[in-house]
Amino acid sequence: MASNPQFVEIPGIETEGLYRYREPETPHKLQVAFLDPAKQETYEARLRAALVAGQYDRVAAELEQQLAGFEGRTARFAKACRVEDIVIDGWADLAEILEEYEGPAVTCITAGLFNAPDLVFGKGQEYEPDLLFNLYSDDEYQFLDRDNDALLAECGEDNPGWVGHEEDVEFYVTVAGLAPLNTCLIQCRHRIYDRGAPDALTDRAPGGYVEYVLACWLRTTRFLQAMAREIETLGLPEGARLIVGAFGLDADLAAVIGERTERSAPAKSNNDGLATLTITNWERGAASEEEEEQSTGSSLRQRLSEEPAPAAPATTPEPANDPAPGSSRFFNRLFSRA
Repeated sequence: MASNPQFVEIPGIETEGLYRYREPETPHKLQVAFLDPAKQETYEARLRAALVAGQYDRVAAELEQQLAGFEGRTARFAKACRVEDIVIDGWADLAEILEEYEGPAVTCITAGLFNAPDLVFGKGQEYEPDLLFNLYSDDEYQFLDRDNDALLAECGEDNPGWVGHEEDVEFYVTVAGLAPLNTCLIQCRHRIYDRGAPDALTDRAPGGYVEYVLACWLRTTRFLQAMAREIETLGLPEGARLIVGAFGLDADLAAVIGERTERSAPAKSNNDGLATLTITNWERGAASEEEEEQSTGSSLRQRLSEEPAPAAPATTPEPANDPAPGSSRFFNRLFSRA
């Protein structure tokens, strides 16, 4: 069992930094701020907004500066995580693959970073997060008719319009270099902060908890930096944009890389109905038999959910009662199967 690649170690209670934490004599300013959940929410919302705006290096510098004031196990792993060490493997093959692809032009790619939900724990292994990639054309959802703000708004819908309409292209991308930090965060026992607990600190939030929050955001930021570097070097397919983000990692978001290009030709499909994508939908929704016959392709990666995707409405639906942007449920809906 220990050779199973999905094993991660369950460390013992004696492992430094997991259960015990040496609080500094003077609390870090974020420990004081995080005493108030509203202030923590505001801080994390500011990080998310900056990342959505493409300010990856700025957010990384902010997180590095804050982590410099901590000396716990999680902070040390976060400080050791450098963007230079992160490799996005497979992106360089995309241009050649699409040259041979006989289907419609790819106009959007989605890339979601996540951890598999059913990890098996084994001794002495590190665990890289997974990437969920899908490619889309304008056959079912007209990406070229929408600017980046419109795509982000669609990500917030209960059923974004492109889910379930992936192109059938064999294209696999993996990430390497995040395993030490990712494994540390999986193992961390300071993920929960109960402000009402009888033994809760009164002058500060626990240092281990603040380290965990900052390190989660750094993991997402490093991934975005690595993807941006890869695209800067190799580019995107002509006319395509990338919707990239993370889900289920306690630092979840969706951002758009690339700019809309002018439509040079009408869409090939005469279907005016909108298909479906939200941050539920980095993963393809399951289709009914009838929908499967009409779909443009199959998912490129193993699916995480088994619930079928709802049929696309022919008219604009009423606004859904969605969870708040930034919530764990919101982003799990966007990246997972509808």
